[in-house]
Amino acid sequence: MLERPFVTTVFFLSLIVTSLHAIEKDNRGRWEQPSKHGPDTEVPGFLINLGPTGARATMEAQSFTVKYIFADSPAAGKLALDDVITGVNGRPFDVPHTFGHHMTRMKEFPTVGYEGPMMDFGNAIEEAEGGDGKLILSVTRAGQPIKVTIPLKAIGKFSDTFPLNCPKSALLAKQASNYLSGPGYDYIQKEKVHAKGMSALALLAAGKSAQAKELAHAWNEKPHKGIWVWPTGYQCIFLCEYYLLTKDEAVLPTIQALAAKLEYAQVDDMANYKDRTHGKMGNVGHKFRTGGMGHNTEVGGYGTMNITTTLSLAAWELAKQCGVAVDQKKVDLAFDYLRSSTDKDGYIGYHTKAGAYAAGGRQGLSIVAHHLAGESQNNPEYLKRVTHGLKNSKKYLPDAHADGMLAVCWGLLGTRLCGDVETQRAIMDYNKAWFNMARCHDGSFVALPGRDMYDSCYYLSSRHQLTATMALVLANGEPVLKIQGK
Repeated sequence: MLERPFVTTVFFLSLIVTSLHAIEKDNRGRWEQPSKHGPDTEVPGFLINLGPTGARATMEAQSFTVKYIFADSPAAGKLALDDVITGVNGRPFDVPHTFGHHMTRMKEFPTVGYEGPMMDFGNAIEEAEGGDGKLILSVTRAGQPIKVTIPLKAIGKFSDTFPLNCPKSALLAKQASNYLSGPGYDYIQKEKVHAKGMSALALLAAGKSAQAKELAHAWNEKPHKGIWVWPTGYQCIFLCEYYLLTKDEAVLPTIQALAAKLEYAQVDDMANYKDRTHGKMGNVGHKFRTGGMGHNTEVGGYGTMNITTTLSLAAWELAKQCGVAVDQKKVDLAFDYLRSSTDKDGYIGYHTKAGAYAAGGRQGLSIVAHHLAGESQNNPEYLKRVTHGLKNSKKYLPDAHADGMLAVCWGLLGTRLCGDVETQRAIMDYNKAWFNMARCHDGSFVALPGRDMYDSCYYLSSRHQLTATMALVLANGEPVLKIQGK
């Protein structure tokens, strides 16, 4: 089983690995810390992907320094290692990147996101692909300034309404799903639960029915004692979506067992946990809140969390649509906990409404869970508030705690379902250049460094989680899955 090591690894890293820090000038050592598994083990560290050029680089305030080039990419034979890129398409990188992790940013420069070379380069990709495909880089090589032209495919620009009515979005979604069903498929079973679950959902949504069935049957296992909430939630969501599309009754007993396991994981009364301790943290009883879930279905750890609770709510609501019995009192209790952890501006905290971690993923997943619940949890005032909060999170999507790409995933899926065009445009348009930067030359997407102090997304799943997310988000036909709005 891969599930427990994954979550254990997240928790372990978040506590003791001081090198896994935010995007600061030295990236806290991550520039030179490679991934130990997955498709990017040959890359020397957690670098900035330079879009579909096939090059990756470290980032300085107003430049990139090339540190890796994929052999079969447009940049091969054009760029060289240690080239310093100082501008693009005739424009220097005039706006410097503001370095600093999320906590520092929120105190000192809260209106700053990824402005600087990352945004400028991503916008230049958009410009080139909307023209003749030529991306012209200003490069310093061995101390001498030169121009380097990278030939990209002229696939057009994102439309003003992207991903809706957008040929480029449709093409990128197709390429992403083809990567998952092609070169990336064999690795899905080895992926951590976030990436495994989203990859399976993306294949299902893309009509890759044979592979989706294979993954569903391989994951058709009832949960064991001590399993974590994360794999339980993702497994339940995927198997439910699979059943609702295929009516394959072989997965129904497992869905029932997963829903019951999540019921078992809920804190029924916080008073029963007032004396809980957790290692050096001491007493954490105040962090166990009625209606919430923590990391583990045995209700251990350092308290309940809104992200696992909301993931469980999404799983429960889908299970109910499959005809599975779910205790509505427990569902209502979880929604009460989630809403009590949401402040007046739509910010959803980590344990409670207090906190400072970026909230985009929690906000998006809350919208998804409420959408799945339909009339049973109809609360327009609350959803309006959370949608407003999600809009305010547009600059912070990849900066969430522990796994920035998980936040990108649920933040964007929630954006798709929120129903507010102003919020949708604010989030999609602001992050358009970021999407271009995350694109790889083979149709996949790769994690980019964010600002959270403990973000380990690249080392957990460098490509699959984000590739699957973008396959789901950029698909602009009729929604196929419930989490897409079917």
